[in-house]
Amino acid sequence: MIKKLFRRRGMSCDAVMEVLQSYLDGETDAETARLVAAHLHTCTDCDQETATFRRIKLSLASTPSPVDPAIISSLQHFSARLTRGELG
Repeated sequence: MIKKLFRRRGMSCDAVMEVLQSYLDGETDAETARLVAAHLHTCTDCDQETATFRRIKLSLASTPSPVDPAIISSLQHFSARLTRGELG
């Protein structure tokens, strides 16, 4: 399925956004990771989105107390909507 998202010369922004969370979690295969990294190297918009996701992950990871499951659910919902392009 993921190969359908690739363009001949790399990945589109939409394809990167669909696999971004998996990429950041180290869950993509080596070829997908290479293509995402190459795209991020050349696309400022996607690189900025990636930086935002990384900051969110770091913030959550550095939280000293347990995070309310409702907050995590809300962030996951927000992330999914952002990935689908539903937010401007």
